[in-house]
Amino acid sequence: MKHTLKVDQVRDGLWLDSDITYTQVPGWLGNTTRDLKLSVIRHFQTNDDTRYPVIFWFAGGGWMDTDHNVHLPNLVDFARHGYIVVGVEYRDSNKVQFPGQLEDAKAATRYIRANAKRFQADPNRFIAMGESAGGHMASMLGVTNGLNQFDKGANLDYSSDVQVAVPFYGVVDPLTAKTGSASNDFDFVYRNLLGAEPENAPELDSAANPLTYVNSTSTPFLIFHGTEDVVVPIKDSEKLYDALVENNVPTELYEIEGASHMDVKFLQPQVFKIVMDFLDKYLTRP
Repeated sequence: MKHTLKVDQVRDGLWLDSDITYTQVPGWLGNTTRDLKLSVIRHFQTNDDTRYPVIFWFAGGGWMDTDHNVHLPNLVDFARHGYIVVGVEYRDSNKVQFPGQLEDAKAATRYIRANAKRFQADPNRFIAMGESAGGHMASMLGVTNGLNQFDKGANLDYSSDVQVAVPFYGVVDPLTAKTGSASNDFDFVYRNLLGAEPENAPELDSAANPLTYVNSTSTPFLIFHGTEDVVVPIKDSEKLYDALVENNVPTELYEIEGASHMDVKFLQPQVFKIVMDFLDKYLTRP
């Protein structure tokens, strides 16, 4: 049977731009270099003047084993609602200790800002979002706007600032996360990240702790944590919330009842709506 159908365009088409090198870092024994990659969920360009806000996604994995693509299917809804989604590869702690991971995260934001036209990105609406160790990256980005000591590598003429931070069950203080975990199986994770046990190196622990940098200019925060998380204690997020509120930073904390670490509850439409409403409130539209 033959049909003629009039179709109304109600949403953009999306496409995946993957395997994008955003910076190079030392490789084998420091004698070579290797690429760090981005994957970008982009919009088909129908209007050359259209610019979209950008979500930078940082996957978890204890800073030891991450995959910047693994969560992209769960983030497509953001792209459908007018966002660009960037999955960011950052170095694991077997390759570099902190602050190498934060330096990578900032290099990624600078790269997209430097190439805003290519990616249809609005450089004034950047969001840092991540889970677990990636939530730590999102939080660190949110509290270090303008701190140039973490800007290394290319595109240094461009800012690495973000406008909103959305950490999901992110580590805040490596020491309290280690001591508050119900299992000691993760002790080596923090030792790898810092290069020492957190309790034996307070200066290293402090440098990797978002609480060290919280001030009145920190970006708005939307924090999620599960009440049954036995990997990263919920008190980490509560301490971050308290510090931000004390400094008059717009902040909301949602404690998800019954949710464990990496729980599917965080992927539900109810949570998505909370995130969208927060972004609509705090991102300034052109």
